[in-house]
Amino acid sequence: MKANKIQHGGHRGLVVAIAAFAATAAVAGVVMCYGTLAGLYREQCVITDMAEQVEITSGKMVKPDVIAENLGLKPGANLAEINFAEKRREILAKIPTLRTLSISRIMPNRLRVVAEERTPTAKLGIRGQRRISGRVVDSEGMVFICQRDTQLLPTIYEPLPPGIQPGHHIKSRMSAALQLIEACRDPEFAELGVQDVDVSKPDYLLATLGDYSRLKIAWDEMDSPSAKSRKNLEDRLALLMKAVRTRVGTGARTWNATLSSGIFADTEEKN
Repeated sequence: MKANKIQHGGHRGLVVAIAAFAATAAVAGVVMCYGTLAGLYREQCVITDMAEQVEITSGKMVKPDVIAENLGLKPGANLAEINFAEKRREILAKIPTLRTLSISRIMPNRLRVVAEERTPTAKLGIRGQRRISGRVVDSEGMVFICQRDTQLLPTIYEPLPPGIQPGHHIKSRMSAALQLIEACRDPEFAELGVQDVDVSKPDYLLATLGDYSRLKIAWDEMDSPSAKSRKNLEDRLALLMKAVRTRVGTGARTWNATLSSGIFADTEEKN
């Protein structure tokens, strides 16, 4: 009886060993198969023809080859080995001219990239300097470099060099100047024709209008851009427009729109 038990136990051990070996072999086979398939897939992701496999749509300021270089796209590059999410973050931080960058993989070996550039709203300069810096700012307050088709844009003058550098957002009084320029692009106030805005004054903005008269203007919450701040500005501009269109405004060289009590005009320019 004992011998039989031993024999049965031996059979069970052999069965277990065979099963374990079979399972190990199966796992090894799956791993080898997966590795082979993964290798075949990676081979298919290699760029062999940039023109055929990569499509890049961009604007006038950032060329497609610059985007391709920063993404690591070139013949021989493997799309499966590029971390496009990380590359996208790096490029947007490095090239502030770009507003958005969309990257789409078309499996296995094609890529579509669409780059949207920022549109300048105003130029940036330093008070008292005529030098063109090339710095501009868009409606989101991002500073970047652009010297193409900016001649007719209004200028925001900063008090001291070197001024806000590309890749940074403008704040407080600079944001107020941008808000004034954007408000005056509205058809209701476009007649004012703001040419430049000086932010060096402590209590107000000093703007040059289209007829070369000067405008001192301040409004509630001007240094904190918001819907409420914009409404306060528009109310002040509406009063200014009424004054400009009256005979009282004829010959005015300086408009004072810093007080909520009304708009005042001087026939002599005062800073």
